[in-house]
Amino acid sequence: MIITKHTFQEGETLTADICIVGSGPAAISMALSLDGSPLRVLMLTGGSWTETIANQDLYRGSVSPAGSHESLEENRRRQFGGTSSAWGGRCIPFEPIDFKARSWVPDSGWPISYDDLLPHYQKAAELCQIGRYEFDAQAAFPHSKREILEGLDSESLVSYPLERWSPPVHFGKTYRAALENSANIHVLMDAHVLALKTENDSSTVSHVTVSLGGITLSVKANKFVLATGGIENARLLLASTTDRYPTGLGNQHDNVGRYYMVHFSGVYAEVKLYDKAKLMADFERDNGGVYCRRRWWFPEPTQEAHKLLNTIFFLYHANTTNGHRDVLFSSRFVAKSVLSILSQKSINRVVSKGKELLPSLKEHAVNVAKNGFFEIPDLIKLGLQRMAKRRLPYLLPSKRNDYWGLYFQAEQAPNRESRICLSSSQKDAFGMPRAEAQLAFLEADIESIVDTHTLFVQEFRTKNLGEIRYVEADLRQYLKERIDTYNSASHHIGTTRMSDDPQTGVVDRHAKVYGLTNLYVAGSSIFPTGGHANPTLTIVAHALFLANHLKVNHKNKEMSYS
Repeated sequence: MIITKHTFQEGETLTADICIVGSGPAAISMALSLDGSPLRVLMLTGGSWTETIANQDLYRGSVSPAGSHESLEENRRRQFGGTSSAWGGRCIPFEPIDFKARSWVPDSGWPISYDDLLPHYQKAAELCQIGRYEFDAQAAFPHSKREILEGLDSESLVSYPLERWSPPVHFGKTYRAALENSANIHVLMDAHVLALKTENDSSTVSHVTVSLGGITLSVKANKFVLATGGIENARLLLASTTDRYPTGLGNQHDNVGRYYMVHFSGVYAEVKLYDKAKLMADFERDNGGVYCRRRWWFPEPTQEAHKLLNTIFFLYHANTTNGHRDVLFSSRFVAKSVLSILSQKSINRVVSKGKELLPSLKEHAVNVAKNGFFEIPDLIKLGLQRMAKRRLPYLLPSKRNDYWGLYFQAEQAPNRESRICLSSSQKDAFGMPRAEAQLAFLEADIESIVDTHTLFVQEFRTKNLGEIRYVEADLRQYLKERIDTYNSASHHIGTTRMSDDPQTGVVDRHAKVYGLTNLYVAGSSIFPTGGHANPTLTIVAHALFLANHLKVNHKNKEMSYS
């Protein structure tokens, strides 16, 4: 049942077996898994059907140093469905190596393994609507070419790993009917959790304080699950202080908010092929129409031998700043810029965003006008594909281009000094301290990206497959500039990390907060490491893993009472 209009009274107390705070992919996946169980579940959404200006403002925060991270409200959505209302849809599982302790990556290693998540990954693939759980291109497309670029693959660099693309699924819209028709799941719209409370300063969360339509409620539950995202999970824990937990719940060892990670990505190197017939860089579609694309990846032995962080490459638009006169890139830039300007939620923001984008917008519009004639058929075809229900994920470079960009996406090493904390001076409309992002990279992050580029360039040049523009010193400068003004693309990882040791983590292997008997956390904030993979598929898989644990735990308790 979804409750949009309420008749609750000021100070009223609601009860449930499980209270889920949040309404993004993690929260909705858990609710769907618990649907039909004997458990009474109450979901507190923190937003409505769409994001309002007031709710977006609740996600505003600060960044230190200024400009080193995007505005905290930019890539997050405070509404039913969470950030799935705006994600691109790329789905990739973490790999077995991501779960292992690696001697060359301090603070790596998960308490759970890839095999523990595997059955839940398969169900997550269904919820994300990405077809069968098959991420080996040679198995998924046995009759296609075996490599992205014929002759480049080797023992140290392979191109069979596949990414699959969701339509993309808006979890709020797609699963609204299932939640509306549920007998044991109750979804309370626009209910904002302000703090988690412990009774008599105990180790048990007794209730959460909720603001709903101008009144304050309490929600009591046997178990609580925080599923509000990688920034907000940490913010809520830090803001929930008591005499026993003066620095926030779960923060006995000053770990909440620390180890904040993103994915380090960009385009620097550029590739020109001698024989384009050897290239297979297009999207492929499986029998269900799911878009898939291949990536280059360094297998586990290569990562260990060269002490690399997990990294992938694929071909993309050369130099994403100006598109190198690529008409398709310019068309995409113009369309996205106009939409970005129009999507601002106030006149002042429209004007500000327009001033920011106008110089580049003019340049790309001129490029389309001057050079777009021969691309018109492709533009029409691609436009139709982008409007389809299962849309084309993004526009690839024109095959007429001489150069393609080499896009990289790399794991960021765990770093205790990279963190989300509470602002000392800013509060939101409810009086809750705003979050502050202090994103910090290590030399290891830069060195690994340089090393992976060096390995790729060596392989490419040794095979004499074309020209590649690459200068190590220039790459280092490019990375430094990226770090100075980084945009996380909403990959917020590690702020309530999982560990078997409370000295180094916030939650245990079952995602239960250390020091508390009934508080759990779902989402990418519990990931001890981030791999290279976009987090959504693993967020959903782990949410199902946690839901299953709570169901089994409840069943075992019932059996012990009988």
